[in-house]
Amino acid sequence: MTHEIETKVLNIDKNEIIKKIVSAGGKKTGETRLSVDWYRLTGTKEDKDPWFLRIRSNSEGKHEVTWKAKSETVGIARKHKEINLLIQESEKLTAIFEEIGLEKYAHQEKDRTSLTLKNCLLEIDQYPDMPAFLEIEGPNEESIKEIINLLSLEKNKTWQKGERILIQEIYELDWYQMNF
Repeated sequence: MTHEIETKVLNIDKNEIIKKIVSAGGKKTGETRLSVDWYRLTGTKEDKDPWFLRIRSNSEGKHEVTWKAKSETVGIARKHKEINLLIQESEKLTAIFEEIGLEKYAHQEKDRTSLTLKNCLLEIDQYPDMPAFLEIEGPNEESIKEIINLLSLEKNKTWQKGERILIQEIYELDWYQMNF
């Protein structure tokens, strides 16, 4: 089980940030469209989930299931436990989830550009009808702050809460159903 420590930097210029990352020694590692389905115990109320399950598929046909624990705030970042498994048959896993009493409660699509810089994973996400943001995942909060400074993003707003809250509260969009 790993711990993920991450923050989001809002309202970025995707092309400009990619140039800055590459010129700072970073490498582009991928570009894909993601389709994400979220599951929980049937009848669970919003914000009462003790954990989350998701099946994420990319445009290359790769599927991954992830279990995520509730997050805790760590300065400008958030930290949570997660377990990831690659799977080959997402439809069968969906059927298993339904048979054991889980409900699919949300679906999103987003375009993602992945890069690495220093010891951090950087992902630029673009959902329908909202500006792109940069997610920085690192081994600790200090490494995340270092990347923010290196890319001259200190004036951009950071977000350590989940994407659902970001999308609903800041952009006033329906996180539960986001499609291109």
